[in-house]
Amino acid sequence: MTARARPIIVTDSVTLLNEQAQGTVVVCGAHGGIVAGLFAAAGGVGGVVFNDAAGGKEEAGIAGLRLVEQYGIAAVAVDYRSARIGDGEDSRASGVISFINRWAAEAGVRVGVTAEEAAQRMAAWQGPQTSPAPRPPSPAERDPDLLQDGCPRVFAVDSVSRVSWDLAGSVILGGSHGGIVNAKAIKAPVRAAFFNDAGGGKDGAGISRLPALDVCGIPGATVSAVSARIGDGRDTYESGTISNVNASAAALGLRPDQSASQAVSLIRDATRTAASRSA
Repeated sequence: MTARARPIIVTDSVTLLNEQAQGTVVVCGAHGGIVAGLFAAAGGVGGVVFNDAAGGKEEAGIAGLRLVEQYGIAAVAVDYRSARIGDGEDSRASGVISFINRWAAEAGVRVGVTAEEAAQRMAAWQGPQTSPAPRPPSPAERDPDLLQDGCPRVFAVDSVSRVSWDLAGSVILGGSHGGIVNAKAIKAPVRAAFFNDAGGGKDGAGISRLPALDVCGIPGATVSAVSARIGDGRDTYESGTISNVNASAAALGLRPDQSASQAVSLIRDATRTAASRSA
């Protein structure tokens, strides 16, 4: 009897997975970093297609492919120039595979094939013969990392999916790519937000949150993918170099080639100055 193929589902972000994703092959628009790999493993998926996010510093954009091997997950990444990051449908329609892990190779996937072919091959694969490690906890359960207290507070989050109204008015240093996800730039009215540019990529998708944040009057910037590890909010703050800013950020003096920490200081200074003038 021929084994039944796994279902294939498409989503813009691996952070949007629910229990229905268990055992499926997921084609997503997420980067392939560590935090994305943990979201996939926590969701119990059988296979996953990521975006390689230009690789970036320490090849953080594909580090999740190796991570998920211990959970028996076949994983691949599409070339960031072939599909828009943050767009699962475009990944499936246009993505070309640039990296694979050992289980994807066992499933018959090769670099250079389409994302559609890779997903079909992983769907037909029944998994490793060895017992995988138990699912890890979801990164969604992690608390934001307070970097600076005061006005405004400054937080690092590995995934901006963790931003909630509790962080309204704060400066957010995110490890997430700067692409629009699920038609939203960010889920709460923060003071400012920083992302990883994921190499820019197809149609400049890696920085598409910035004009959307401008509409909300929120200063936004991206750091270069080669300067900070994608999926690591603290590294965005400590090592990131600004690559792009929106108009709201530029009005506060933010510009490309500044350090992210310097840009945060400018935002805090501007906020305190405005507060003192209105007091």
